[in-house]
Amino acid sequence: MRVETGATSIDEMVLALRGVAQDAADSHQVPTQAASVAVSKKGVKGFTFVFACTVALGIAGLVYGNKSYAPEMYADAGMLPAAQAQAEGLNYQVFDLNLNVRALRDAQLSMMTKTPDVVIYGASQWQEAHADLLPGRILYNMHIHRDYWEDLPGMVELLVRHNRLPKTMIVAVRDKQFTPVDLRKDWLWEPGVEAYRAMTKRLGIETESWWKTAPWHRAQALISLPMFFENFTRWQQAPVYPGPTSLARAETMDLLLPDGSINWSNRKWTQVFTRQRTINEVNSFANASLSNPPVIDPKGVAAWDATFKFLKSQGVQVYLTNPSFNPDFYDKIDGTPYAEGFARIEELTQRFSKDYGFPIFGSADPSVPGCVAEEYIDAEHAHPSCMKKIFALFLAAEKQAEAK
Repeated sequence: MRVETGATSIDEMVLALRGVAQDAADSHQVPTQAASVAVSKKGVKGFTFVFACTVALGIAGLVYGNKSYAPEMYADAGMLPAAQAQAEGLNYQVFDLNLNVRALRDAQLSMMTKTPDVVIYGASQWQEAHADLLPGRILYNMHIHRDYWEDLPGMVELLVRHNRLPKTMIVAVRDKQFTPVDLRKDWLWEPGVEAYRAMTKRLGIETESWWKTAPWHRAQALISLPMFFENFTRWQQAPVYPGPTSLARAETMDLLLPDGSINWSNRKWTQVFTRQRTINEVNSFANASLSNPPVIDPKGVAAWDATFKFLKSQGVQVYLTNPSFNPDFYDKIDGTPYAEGFARIEELTQRFSKDYGFPIFGSADPSVPGCVAEEYIDAEHAHPSCMKKIFALFLAAEKQAEAK
């Protein structure tokens, strides 16, 4: 017997009920998928946030680590302990001379109680020019590593800022002095840009663009993991740490002296700086330089002209010089593109001398002061014995200028 309810059979009713159930399931599926998508988006956002925080913490940790284990190079006040020790007449020992020497000069000048009689401005070629070269006078060796054309106005700014402009200033003009920013392959000059900018405002001259002179490489080094590892390892393995000392020469540490000069460690002096090493350094420097002549940036020349005018207006007697090369290197550059480029540096030095009445002493030619190859540690860094000969020429030039 077949039971019917209206026009719908039981089978049809079952099918209808199944359809209703399916419709109900379908009606609940859309919000369920939307909720899954929402949860997925929240998960991605959460992961991104955690990842960003982790990266930020990692970068902050590297910056902190590099500043902690290489404070003389990276810490904001890393050179203050050295300046404070030197103000008390003590030497300051460091692992090596890769440090923020521009910040050291600023700190030293701020703590000086007397204005120097003579200030040396130049690159590291002058680092072993000690105060005893000028007995009876206060000599301040204001050399800085890898100086470029921004550094002269920058260092003069520091002298003015701390009221320490001297009566006499020696200005050395090196081969790569006027290299445009775009062509430089080192970055030790970056910390000096602030003082340079201040001096350009004081002089009312054009300032090199911020984009070109911002401390990009310094920031990169601060967040470098290999740099941190190197600094951390050196600190952990060091038998002695940076700090004040009364030693005239330390066994493994280089010394920063109160007059601004340096003394190498005993180990470097007796074991590292061998004659063979010097020969190798000369050959290496020659190979890298002979076809890479000095380039002169007109903006740099203009900045030096403005700085020289300022110094002359302040009554500072400037003496110019080109640092003497190692005789072995000087012989190698003869007749090369490098020699032609350096000749333009010498011509520019002569032009500065003529325009401002600044005497010139010494020469890039080491035969002028009489320096020999054994008095160098490489192609351009001379020992105190050579410095003494160069300063004899300065004293002669000074005497001649005073007689006029």
